[in-house]
Amino acid sequence: MSNQEETKINVNHKDTLFQLVFGKEENKRNLLELYNAITDSSYNNIDDLTINTLEKAIYMNMKNDVSCIIDARMALFEHQSTYNPNMPLRGFFYFASLYHGYVDSLTDIDIYSSRLIKIPTPQYVVLYNGTDKNIEDKMTLRLSDSFKHEDKTKGFEWTATMININVGHSQQLMEKCTALKGYSMFVHKVRIYTKELGNFEAGFEKAVVECIKEGYLAEILRKSRAEVHKVCLYEFDQEKHDKITFNEGIEKGIEKGIEKGISIGEQRGSHAKAIETARNFLAMGLSAEQVAKGTGLTLSEIQALQ
Repeated sequence: MSNQEETKINVNHKDTLFQLVFGKEENKRNLLELYNAITDSSYNNIDDLTINTLEKAIYMNMKNDVSCIIDARMALFEHQSTYNPNMPLRGFFYFASLYHGYVDSLTDIDIYSSRLIKIPTPQYVVLYNGTDKNIEDKMTLRLSDSFKHEDKTKGFEWTATMININVGHSQQLMEKCTALKGYSMFVHKVRIYTKELGNFEAGFEKAVVECIKEGYLAEILRKSRAEVHKVCLYEFDQEKHDKITFNEGIEKGIEKGIEKGISIGEQRGSHAKAIETARNFLAMGLSAEQVAKGTGLTLSEIQALQ
C-alpha cells in the first residue's frame, strides 16, 4: 500500500482509540466498567446498557464520543487531547440530538401534548489526556461562562465534568476501571516512545509490545492491532496538526502585536515632534491658529502649550 493510500485511509477514518476501547458492542463491558467507576455505581449486566452514540455528528466535528443509556440515565463520555473551554456548548448540542432521537423512538409520545415527557437524566464527562501539565484531576466547565451577559437569575446552567486521565492523575478512578487505566497507559507509552525514537511506527510498536506484556489493553491490542495502529496514527497526526496550528496562531498574534506597537510608537513619536515644533513656533511669536495649521495639532493642544 502506498503512503498516499495510507494517508487517505487515516484522514477518512472516523473512529478513535477511545471508541475502539469503549464504544464497540464487543467491548461493552469496558463501557459499563467506566460508567460504574465514574458514577460510583455497581451495575453488572451489560444487557442493561445501550450504546446510543450518534454516528453522523460530523457537522460538529465530534468524532470521538461514546454515549449510552442505562437505568434511565444518559451518559456521554468524550475524550479530548486538547483543552477546550467550549465543551459544555458542544455537549449541549450533542445531548439535544440524543434527546431528539430518544423522543422520536417513543411512538406513544407527543412533545406538544399536555403530558410531561420523562427523559433520561444526563451525565456529561470529558476525559482529558492532553499534554498540558496545568490541568487538574477534576474540573467543572460551565456553559454560563460563555454567556455574553451574566445570568443573574441563575435560572439556566449546563456543565461538563472534565477528568484528567493522564498517567499519574485520577488514581482512584484508574484503579476502579482497568480499561481506562490501560487506555491511559498505552497512549502515554506511544507518546513517550514516539518522541524517544523519533518515529511513530517504532514508538507504536514498542508501546504495543510492552502493553501486551504488562497487561494493558492486551486483548484489544492482540485482536485489533491493525485497527489500533490506524486510529492512533490518525489521532497523533491530528494532535500534531492542532499543536502546530496553535503555535502558528501565537506567532501571528505576536507579530500583529509587534506591528501594532511599532505603529503606536511611530504615532507617538510624530506627535511628540509636532509638540516640539509647536513650542518653537510659539516662541517665534506665531498665533495659536497659525501653529495649529502648521503642525496639525488641535487648537486646544496649542492653547495648553501656551
